[in-house]
Amino acid sequence: MDLKYYVLGKKNNEMLISYVEKYYEKLLQNLEELKNSWFLSEEIWKLLILWEKNRDFVLNADQSSIINLVYKELILNEPQYLSSLQTYKIILKREIDLFLSWKYDDLIMNKGKNILWTKIKLTTEDNNPYNWVEAHPDHKATWWVIWWGEREENDWLKIYEKTFELLKKVDEWIYDELNYIIKKIVPLGTSRSLHNSASYKECIGHLYMWYTIDSWNPEINNLEAIIHESSHNKLNLIMQFDKVILNDKKEKYYSAIRPDARHMQGVFLWAHAFAPTMYIIMKAYKDWLIWPDMHWFEKIVLYYIKTKFLQKVLKKYWVFTDLGKEILSEIDYVITLMDKIFRELNPSSEILKRAKEKQEEHFKSVNLNYPNLEY
Repeated sequence: MDLKYYVLGKKNNEMLISYVEKYYEKLLQNLEELKNSWFLSEEIWKLLILWEKNRDFVLNADQSSIINLVYKELILNEPQYLSSLQTYKIILKREIDLFLSWKYDDLIMNKGKNILWTKIKLTTEDNNPYNWVEAHPDHKATWWVIWWGEREENDWLKIYEKTFELLKKVDEWIYDELNYIIKKIVPLGTSRSLHNSASYKECIGHLYMWYTIDSWNPEINNLEAIIHESSHNKLNLIMQFDKVILNDKKEKYYSAIRPDARHMQGVFLWAHAFAPTMYIIMKAYKDWLIWPDMHWFEKIVLYYIKTKFLQKVLKKYWVFTDLGKEILSEIDYVITLMDKIFRELNPSSEILKRAKEKQEEHFKSVNLNYPNLEY
């Protein structure tokens, strides 16, 4: 299959690089319009004349997320249901002034420490204004829980070092692509028995992560969440410029992952994220890179079934664009890779039965709470 790597990763991914270039140009245009509206006109003018030299600064989500916010508020007149715009004007001015003064070490984007094996910062310092918003019905807004929790910074660094070392062993191309698009991981404290994560479509390049401290393999929890959220970053970047789906957002469908009813774009986002995530986890398990405990094996079986369910809903109800067809064909391809590994793993009938029962319970629960589902 002639892949463009909409789903899997690739070193020097031409498709992804082209969309990042489009994003940079869009942010420059947004800044130009903001300057013309007298929003930080002097600072933005000085920033814009440093064309290309300002690239990393403008693209970094500590600045780009604020640019996205104020552009929607002031130019598009779209209320962003967030706190004072004046606050973010002050923050953006401060960062631009630091950049223009060559005080790079003082920039929020450069705070924190690099995770070993990567170019990615791990830090509790974050300028993203959208972290006031809940990113998932199972989560709370992230801004008030940005902290290390019951572990120290060095504990986080060590476990994320193990995570990226593992990813490099499992799939070096996805590892390289993550190093390209993700700039920062922001800790949301520690947890037990669950691992939540978050990302925002207006904040390309930042991931928000928990640390599951009672897991036998917390680096696997991290790996699962990182691939999932970085896939959202990738698809959200693409969808800023090109439509992939034409379904009416008022239509609500069953998602095998979420506790709530979803529009078809939401189902697609989850299928796009879950296919590579579960493929990598299954591949790591098959290659004995994950300690073979029953918890992870049963989870692999359950989420393999859920990924197939997402695929089924998409196939039946999705209204495609040409790009959407291309991306779905790559999702299908990844699922064929998962099919092969699943046959090799050969789960017992008892494990399959338990997984199917859990999936049926989830389906019944969502249908009970959302009786007007299309499917």
